[in-house]
This record gives sequence, C-alpha cells and structure tokens, in this order.
Amino acid sequence: MANEVSEIGDIYLKNSLQQAISILTETKFEFIILDLKLPDGNGIELLKWLKTNKIETKVFVFSISTELKKTALKYGATAFFDKSKDADELIEALKKG
Repeated sequence: MANEVSEIGDIYLKNSLQQAISILTETKFEFIILDLKLPDGNGIELLKWLKTNKIETKVFVFSISTELKKTALKYGATAFFDKSKDADELIEALKKG
C-alpha cells in the first residue's frame, strides 16, 4: 500500500464550483474526482464548463445523486460511482488511470 501512495502526485481539494473552476484555469490534472453536490452549484455545471472550455481530463463522478448518472455521463464524465457502495470500484479505476 505504501508504494501505491508514494506514486500519487499533488492532490487538491476544492469545496465549491468556483474554487474548482479557478484552479482548473491554472492547472492541468490527470483526473478529477467530482461530487455533484456543491454549495454554489453542482458538478453537472463543472462538467459543462470543462466541455465548453475543451479541458481534457478524466472525470470520475463520486456521488450519492445516482439519478444524475446519465446526465453526468452525457456531459463528459468518464465514469460514475455511487458513494454508498462503489468506493472500491473508484479506487480500482484510479489505479488503472
């Protein structure tokens, strides 16, 4: 497990849509783990923003809002994981890159 952790680069945690957009305008990421529920909007808005601004990155949606799965995938999410049961699957997807 320690070897896996040592391979992780920088990790950024942003708590709002605006914070996420701000850092995404300055930094390129290999992948994003996105919750759909944000205090100033929702993750679907961020997916639309990524698409509009042609920012290419893998976006793994990790949310309890499973009713928005089709919408998230429509707007460019790489995959959707249910917070209530899919944590292990998310970790496996991250390992595969």
